[in-house]
Amino acid sequence: MVIEYISYLGILGLILIAFGWIPETLEIIKKKKNNLNLKFNVLYALGSLALVIYAIHIQNLVFILLNGFAFLMSGIGLLYKVKK
Repeated sequence: MVIEYISYLGILGLILIAFGWIPETLEIIKKKKNNLNLKFNVLYALGSLALVIYAIHIQNLVFILLNGFAFLMSGIGLLYKVKK
């Protein structure tokens, strides 16, 4: 029973982080420009990918979704940064 309630907290965290990333990524797409540092973009994308792999290994759905989403959003940002 406790595990179910704590999972809701994880899902809430996932949703809140997604709501933070979506407007930023849409802004990057709209302006076709990413003002973030390239090193940050690369490290964030690679870190997110590593966490996706780890989350799959430990079979934690909340972290698989969260880090998969973070990797997708940072990957989009990275594409716009490199594309210039």
